[in-house]
Amino acid sequence: MRAGPREPLSQRGLFLVNLKLGRGSNLLMSSSLAGAYVSAYVAADDHDAATRLAISRLTAKGFEFHSTQGPVTRIDPGDWSRHVAQSWPEFIDELPKQEELAAGLDRELVFFGPFVGY
Repeated sequence: MRAGPREPLSQRGLFLVNLKLGRGSNLLMSSSLAGAYVSAYVAADDHDAATRLAISRLTAKGFEFHSTQGPVTRIDPGDWSRHVAQSWPEFIDELPKQEELAAGLDRELVFFGPFVGY
């Protein structure tokens, strides 16, 4: 089975990295939970850089990285509003707006969807 084409290093984009985390030393998570699943949205040069940056940000918050969940996907920034409306309609006011996202693509931008505990 052949892997799909990789993004060129010079073309920054918005990537969705789904992760499984352990509690680690994070004190914000309820003590009754072992960990969480979370979607990380990352502006980066490629899939690998996006994954590294998402893991780095979460481990800096005290979470323990367990695994990525499914493929890392590239999201067209122009489709951001539609993506949020379809994926997280109940969190539409908590996630960045289309304009905020576009303004952040040229810098190190990382933000997270809702954390789903397990």
